[in-house]
Amino acid sequence: MLLKQMGVEYEVLAIDTAEEILPDETPEEYSNRVTLEKLDISWDKIVQEKLPLLPVLCADTEVVVDGAIYGKPKSYDDAYRMLKSYSGRSHEVITTTGIKFGAHQQLATNITRVFFKTIPDAEIAHYLRIGDYHDKAGAYGIQSYIGQFVYRIEGCFYAVMGLPLSAVRELLSGLPKNSVKNTAT
Repeated sequence: MLLKQMGVEYEVLAIDTAEEILPDETPEEYSNRVTLEKLDISWDKIVQEKLPLLPVLCADTEVVVDGAIYGKPKSYDDAYRMLKSYSGRSHEVITTTGIKFGAHQQLATNITRVFFKTIPDAEIAHYLRIGDYHDKAGAYGIQSYIGQFVYRIEGCFYAVMGLPLSAVRELLSGLPKNSVKNTAT
């Protein structure tokens, strides 16, 4: 949906990646590495399956609280713990976006600070009942119900959603001229 908003035509290519944090890896290093792995796996799939050679765009979003990376919640209780930890304080959202076309590969990393008001326990429970947390880094989507408790953002709103449009625009404009005709550049 966000890419269409920019006038970019795209197709989704489903891939699987193992997202495990390496010892001593910083949140930014982790997000960059995962994005590079997604790019490589996607490009390899395109080549192996003889799909049209078009640029690959991938992103990875991580929520970071006190240096700890919050991935996607493993359970209701895990999601509750994550949401409770945001209440009345701020955290970082790191989104790395990457593009690959043949040998051309480029990354852009956005770090955004998100400030939450105090979230009453009943509101956390209500949000979790809605079920909009399962596939979200840090158990929330800023554009969903829980977003009403966000009172300030320092950085890119779209990076918190998982796809920073300004970074995507820059990555697309950096593609080799023969790689694709697009309306975003």
